[in-house]
Amino acid sequence: MLYARLSVTKEESVSIARQLQSCRRYAEARGWTVVGEFIDNGVSATANRPEDRAGWAALLAATDFDAVIIWKVDRLARRVLDFLHADEALQERGAGLVAVEDPIDMTSPQGRAFAVMLAVFGEMEAEAIRARVRAARIQLLKDGRWAGGGTPYGYLPTANPTGPGWVLVKDPDRHPWLAEAVSRALNGTTVNAITTWLTTEGAPLPKGSVARRKSGATTWNRQTVNGILRNPVLAGMTPHNPGRAKSGKRVDPFAVFRDENSEPVVNDDLAIISIKEFAVLQKLLDARNTPQSRKRSERKPTSPFLSRVARCNDCDVFLCRGTNQQRPTLYCPSCRQTLSRSAFDPYLIHRLLTERGTEPLGTSTVEAHWIAAGSSDTARREILLTQLHSLRIRRGIVGRYFDANRVLLEWRQPETPAAGAQL
Repeated sequence: MLYARLSVTKEESVSIARQLQSCRRYAEARGWTVVGEFIDNGVSATANRPEDRAGWAALLAATDFDAVIIWKVDRLARRVLDFLHADEALQERGAGLVAVEDPIDMTSPQGRAFAVMLAVFGEMEAEAIRARVRAARIQLLKDGRWAGGGTPYGYLPTANPTGPGWVLVKDPDRHPWLAEAVSRALNGTTVNAITTWLTTEGAPLPKGSVARRKSGATTWNRQTVNGILRNPVLAGMTPHNPGRAKSGKRVDPFAVFRDENSEPVVNDDLAIISIKEFAVLQKLLDARNTPQSRKRSERKPTSPFLSRVARCNDCDVFLCRGTNQQRPTLYCPSCRQTLSRSAFDPYLIHRLLTERGTEPLGTSTVEAHWIAAGSSDTARREILLTQLHSLRIRRGIVGRYFDANRVLLEWRQPETPAAGAQL
């Protein structure tokens, strides 16, 4: 087996194609037969453990291989524990790990010891890179310059008139819309109502957004407006939370750059409202942060099929039902990870009928009860619960479509009947 990974394509990066080419040559030199090639492109080893990557998970699901060839140790992992866990997973399958550019061979004790040392150095290098990036960002913020990233709505980056780098200024086209949206929110107007107003009036979308047209008007969505109203730049503050992991919990709107006295650093030239008004605005938004707090006419009904069924693997809480751009989703109320139900529900139903359809249930079978339930999601849920032991959803790679590897599913043992099930 061959495995290659690349997080970001840069001029100095070794491409996926070059990594695989080197691995093939190594296998040919040793007289090995390559039975499969797996890649993770655009995936950070620092932010994603090997078992959470689609390519590595697919490799582990394969059979009949004796070794995995990688280009370098850091292509597999940037943390020692991640490397050891990945190697342990291979050992359980009776396979070894070999790196082309690093003089290691996990099939020997000496090679294993040296590989651990290389993993330690890889982790040190990754931490050193993070430290340099954090230091550079802090210095930019101290100098009052823009540190890059997504440009907040209503503002523009421009060349620093007093020195090197860039600074933010108000966007003359979008800033009036931003100021009016903030004013309406402070006066109690809901996010949905502001979204409708921006769409109806044809307010320009954030730069980089794909404009969607509906009846000739630019369409905004609630998530975009909510994010704009939670940006601390509204009070002249700069978001700064370098310790937050990618795809982690919701950003704290008060995680901002602060001075040596822990007071927020405020740029009055960018501020629309005061810090006190910003705090009031966040409380108003939090009060309407759940679907139940919205007007009934604004709610979209969702299927009860998975109500209090699936749990977040990280937070151990039930996933809630919701919608994202009018599509049904499950989301964790703690860490905010989401899972689209458009693909997940059919996947789960297919597994239920394929793997448990012939199991006895009452005087009939699971499949027979399922057919009898028809389109009733409540009845279908009861059938699912009779067979389900555990259903947990783990965090996936940000930006990817449905990934079956996120689903941790365990069926009940046949001899263990579901307590209190009535069908």
